[in-house]
Amino acid sequence: MTRRGSLTRLCSGWTVVALICIGVFALWAPDLDLPLGNSDDGRIFGRAGIQARNFWDLGPVESRFGARTDPFIRAEYEVPPRAEPPLEAVTYAHHPPLKQFLTIASVGAFGDSPAAVRITDFLFGVATVAFLAAVLRAVNMSWGPTLLAVLAMVSTGFFFVYARMGISFSMILALTAAIAWLRQATHPPRWALVGAGVLAALTAMHSWIAVASLALLLPWLFIGTMQQRRNEAHGCPAASTSPRSIPDWIRLGWSPGLTAVAFGAVAGGLLTAGWLLNATDISELSERVAFRTGNDVSTAAEQAQFTFGEFLRRQWTFASHELLTSWWLRLLFFPALIAAFVDRRTRGPALVTLAVAASLTFALQQGAWIHRLWNFPWVAPTAIGVAALADAVRRGLRGWAARLRVPLGLAAATVALVTLALVATGSTRDFYLDRPADAGAVLERARAAPEVAETELVWFTSGIWTPRWIAYYLDRPAWMLDKTTLDDVIPTDVILVRNDRVPKFVPPSAMAEPLAAGEDYTLITAAALFE
Repeated sequence: MTRRGSLTRLCSGWTVVALICIGVFALWAPDLDLPLGNSDDGRIFGRAGIQARNFWDLGPVESRFGARTDPFIRAEYEVPPRAEPPLEAVTYAHHPPLKQFLTIASVGAFGDSPAAVRITDFLFGVATVAFLAAVLRAVNMSWGPTLLAVLAMVSTGFFFVYARMGISFSMILALTAAIAWLRQATHPPRWALVGAGVLAALTAMHSWIAVASLALLLPWLFIGTMQQRRNEAHGCPAASTSPRSIPDWIRLGWSPGLTAVAFGAVAGGLLTAGWLLNATDISELSERVAFRTGNDVSTAAEQAQFTFGEFLRRQWTFASHELLTSWWLRLLFFPALIAAFVDRRTRGPALVTLAVAASLTFALQQGAWIHRLWNFPWVAPTAIGVAALADAVRRGLRGWAARLRVPLGLAAATVALVTLALVATGSTRDFYLDRPADAGAVLERARAAPEVAETELVWFTSGIWTPRWIAYYLDRPAWMLDKTTLDDVIPTDVILVRNDRVPKFVPPSAMAEPLAAGEDYTLITAAALFE
């Protein structure tokens, strides 16, 4: 191979994508051992870690194939302290199981640790970078706009904080890329069909928005096949492409690729349904759907009913908080979406990703009101739109202005990289990761204390939410402590307190002599309440 050929290969777009993937993982890798704390990171990985541990400790059947959450007891069942919980109170299976299966495999291979719980989700998040590039390249987007779109996605706080948690749109993008390729392939090889089927099965097992995306991706493939066959027959009088009946219409759009994707989707859907129904009855799942679609909020932190206007303001607040999205990306949001739908190449991927993001936010408003991570999927259609917008600008720079393409592209890339640096080192990281992790660090230091070994349960006070990570670290159930539950406390219990919200019933002497203390959280013995 000549030196020029080697240089061309080294500088190819996929090489840059690989470097971006390596860079993202390098930014995340130090957090593999980050303590699980009072955050979405701690809540999500804490549950995954407990369920994986139970799978290996209890066995596949007794653990309901990784759905058991013992010793964490779900608050909605209102189990009294020290009471034996019903099985459904220590079982959680409300989402497709792919993330959980991967965590189980990782913990089985690498041991029970936060790093083992996180690693597969980190890799999934990194793969999202390549999947987005694959989508854009499959629809024939040039490399410049593709790389700018990738950098725009990676630069968001949403991606930095949430893509690592295994709850992203990774499989949606992966399958979208495969289908975009199949739409153009006249005779796809067998390996491609098998790969598409596997991707469809994994998509059906990944998340609810991934399942919903199948309802759009399958028709998109059908329509694309129909259009391709009509184009191939154009100008050939002997070939009629006008369907005269429903069977003719189906034959025109059906293809081996569609068969493979449909078969994979059904197989993955059946696995998902089997796992869910093995651990959760249909009435509970129906109740959760009804609860999430309402506008009543009933949590330990908030009791409210919101209007649609309040809901919209709250979602905007989420999106603009701590660089979850930068001001320049919010400014580009509507122009980018318009560009994505004007450009025929990006119209399909933009429609699929926008539809599932909007359905998660607006159809399940109660969940989106509580969980800001439910806004994360909006990053996908925005990034696709950025590619379409950048390509429109590139094509618009003609004549002498064409010389501005590279400088403008480099300037845009620099803005994205500077934004990413601010996200990774600034207040976004501090608010969403570092400060909440102090709670887990406190528990890690206290695990070996004799008082923790003797306790039956752990209490937590105001400002701490859904602390599955307490059960992960201390292997004890956790209950909310307030004035109504003080009578249930005994001296051998331990209490986790948030330092900026110390209840009045906790004496200063207890905070002065803790079992373990951090900057933001302190673990104390309940005996101090009886002195």
